Formats: sequence, structure tokens, C-alpha cells
Amino acid sequence: MKKAYLDDDVVSVIAKDDNAAESAALDLILAAYRERKVDLVTSAVTLKELESYQGPQRAAIKRIFGFLKEVPNAFMPMIQNNPLYDDLLKRGLEAIDAWHVFVAVKNGCQAFLTCDRLIHHYSAAIRQICGIVVQKPSDFVASEEW
Repeated sequence: MKKAYLDDDVVSVIAKDDNAAESAALDLILAAYRERKVDLVTSAVTLKELESYQGPQRAAIKRIFGFLKEVPNAFMPMIQNNPLYDDLLKRGLEAIDAWHVFVAVKNGCQAFLTCDRLIHHYSAAIRQICGIVVQKPSDFVASEEW
């Protein structure tokens, strides 16, 4: 069973409601998690962002939050003086993005699910140094044939 990390950016996609394909894919991923087809982790940052959202898509966010509360919070390893984290920064990732990727890797994830264009821009470098595949939720769903 694959293990995937849900980046906090997937929350933004739902909140903005500007990408129906990714929102639908996230629904499928969360259903697959409940059916034990995939192992998921997310961060406390993601859950905090969901919980505090007050915009027009509040009902959808509340529904997703209900699902994500069941998803374990990722173990938060120390990043100070860690060569992997430093390498991610040297490759051009912003600090928060490097932190999310680092946490995903240290939690044994094979997939990093995000809609963040900057992270996707660095996906080849991330895969090279970490062995983790950066995917949009819809690409992950397609690869799993759900």
C-alpha cells in the first residue's frame, strides 16, 4: 500500500473551488483512505488551515476537515542541520515547501500530493534527491486506477 502526504496546498484548491478535478480527486483519495487502499499523513499546518477557513466554501471545507481529522499528523523531525532539508533549499524550494517535502520523506511517503506549481517545477529534483514522487491528487488517483 502506498503512503502519501497531503500538502496544505490541497486545502487551498478546495477553498478556492477553482479546480473541480483536483477537488474530486481529493474526495476519491479520502474514500480510498477509509477503505484502506492508501495510507495518508498530513501536517498540523494543513489541519489548522482547514479549521480556520471562513470563506464561501465553508461547507465543503468542513466536510473535508471531518475526513482529514482521521488522517494521522505526520511525525515532525528536526530540520536543523539536516543535509536533506538543506539540499532541498539549495535546489530552490522555499523553506515551507522544503519542510513539507522533508516531513513527507521522513514519514516514509512514496507520494507527495500537491497542486503547488512551484513544487511541481522542482519535482524532478525532489524525486532525484528524495525518491518521492510529486503528484497532483488527480494524477495520483489515475496512477492508482481509482
